[in-house]
Amino acid sequence: MSYCSIDNIARVVDVRQVLNSDLSAPANELMPSYRFKPVEPVKAAVSTPLGVPRSNTAVGADSNPAASLVALFTSFFTQLFNLLSNKTDKVVPENTPLPQVTPTVDPPAPPEPQPQPQPQPRQNFPIANLSDKRNGAKPDNIWSGFRQGPDGNCVTVSAIKAAMYKFGQSPTDIYKEVVKTNNGYRVTMRDDFVLNLTDQELKVGAAGSLFIGSDKGMLKDAQFLFAVSAKRAQMENNDGWASRSYRAAVRTLNDGEDDDGPGEGFLRLGLRKHMKRVNVRDLAKGQLGMCNRARHSVAVINGREEIYGRQGSAPTRGVAIALV
Repeated sequence: MSYCSIDNIARVVDVRQVLNSDLSAPANELMPSYRFKPVEPVKAAVSTPLGVPRSNTAVGADSNPAASLVALFTSFFTQLFNLLSNKTDKVVPENTPLPQVTPTVDPPAPPEPQPQPQPQPRQNFPIANLSDKRNGAKPDNIWSGFRQGPDGNCVTVSAIKAAMYKFGQSPTDIYKEVVKTNNGYRVTMRDDFVLNLTDQELKVGAAGSLFIGSDKGMLKDAQFLFAVSAKRAQMENNDGWASRSYRAAVRTLNDGEDDDGPGEGFLRLGLRKHMKRVNVRDLAKGQLGMCNRARHSVAVINGREEIYGRQGSAPTRGVAIALV
């Protein structure tokens, strides 16, 4: 900041002494009770302001007091303006913007893994007229545990034996669900076919199968599967006349089968999605299934035919249906 002596601006004088002496006193100035002796006007030397042309005429000699007063004020403000113009401007430093700082937010803690509920094992409630085999347990002896009797129901027998070896001996494993009702059973098959079998129909079907076997539990399961197959045959009017009655449906299963094509025994067990047509050599190599021939149908297990409760030879001919 520049500093300048006040003497460089102007000398303070009583303008009433410089101007005409007859100027009136200010209205707010108290007048004394005494009177001064009049004095003669004195010519005062006034320094010439910078930037104003020097004049040989004194201010007090100016005949126009107002012009003299204006000149004084003009000189004063000119000096003040020049003084302020020489003042160095204060440099205001620019505010440097602070970098934007993003607050660090800790990621939420991952949820603790919840233990997956373990599948509950199927409760093995006893079901009347069925064995105690459950949860895919296979027959103790697939060959002689039960076998075909004198009637011609080999298609149903071979389908039952292959299904027992694939899914387990119990109808509760071959079917999707078996529920005991007040007067019978409600069966839901793997193809979602649902039927109701009465207790009386089970007795008729079991007796009509004429199955033979030394394994009483396996025999009961096989008779149940035959009775349910007969009920579905009745509902689907097997051979065109099974819908007449349940006994009529049983007879259609005992007079030979596959009149409409191989695999009917699997279809009546609800295993449509598990059937596959294959070459007979595939069964001979060990694929599970059944082989239909003109006069007989047999289950093929571990590459061997089942012949009336005995293990036979490898199949060499016939229409082969694998159970997958």
